[in-house]
Amino acid sequence: MEPNRINYNELVALVVEDQPFVRKTIAHILRQIGFEKIAEADDGETGLQECIRVAPDIVICDIDMRPVNGLDFLANLRASREVANRRTPVVYLTNHTESEIVKKAMALGVNAFVVKPPSVIALKERVDRLLAPR
Repeated sequence: MEPNRINYNELVALVVEDQPFVRKTIAHILRQIGFEKIAEADDGETGLQECIRVAPDIVICDIDMRPVNGLDFLANLRASREVANRRTPVVYLTNHTESEIVKKAMALGVNAFVVKPPSVIALKERVDRLLAPR
C-alpha cells in the first residue's frame, strides 16, 4: 500500500439522508471511492442510532430532514455518551449557503460541506482530507 493512502474498504461510512434516491446515490459514490461498508439512515434520529450501532469512520449527512434534522443530529452526536467516537468527521450535504446555517453548523463542529448533488471528485476530496493519515 502506498504511504498515506487510505484503505477505504476497511472503513465504515454512514449516509444520513431522508430522500431514498439521494441516499442510494451517495452510497454509490462512496462505493466508487472504495468504501465497502456503508450504513444508511433516513433522518437524524436513526442516524444517531446507526452511529451507536456501527461506529462509522465518517458520516455524510443532509441538513434538511424531518423529524430530526442534520443540525440536531450533529448536536446529539457531539453530546452523546453512547457513540464510540463523538468526534467522528461529519460532512454536510447541502444547498444552503445562508450564513446562519453555516455558522450554526460550524459551531456544532461540522468538518466539511459538499454542495448537492455531490460529484465523486468533490466528495472524495472532502473524505480524503478528513480521513488521511496524519
